[in-house]
Amino acid sequence: MNLAERIGPALGKIPSGLFIATATLNGARMGMLCSFVEQAGFQPPMISMAVGHGRPIIEALDGPGLFGLHILGKENTPLLKAFARGDNPTAFTEHALIENAHGVPQFADAWAFLVAKVAGRLSAGDHTLYLAEVLDGALQKEGQEPQVRVRANGFGY
Repeated sequence: MNLAERIGPALGKIPSGLFIATATLNGARMGMLCSFVEQAGFQPPMISMAVGHGRPIIEALDGPGLFGLHILGKENTPLLKAFARGDNPTAFTEHALIENAHGVPQFADAWAFLVAKVAGRLSAGDHTLYLAEVLDGALQKEGQEPQVRVRANGFGY
């Protein structure tokens, strides 16, 4: 048994939440489903987010750096499905949006929402790891439970 076969099933058991990252670039809204997100600091509040190379949102993260992070609850399955196959521009017309002071797309149905600004980045193999300062946010729905994902194998989504 090779190394990948030995560690893949164990690596996949690291639980993660499910999130939708959104941004606006040159007037166009974009978004992606992501799971490699973690709180990374208290003062100032920081998060980390790993994004696979080639994802369209990278241009916004590497450019203006301002993005929204939607924290999904178990009740957010329709929103999750809207982004399950990649960037879905119709999701922004099929799901209600809330205006915010930052101009970042904010879905009304998400359990919670954060606005963050990229503070640093690090190449991490087939992903780029972004460190971002949280500028704003809100718990939008009370009494929900988080969407949690456990993968069968740690070498694929």
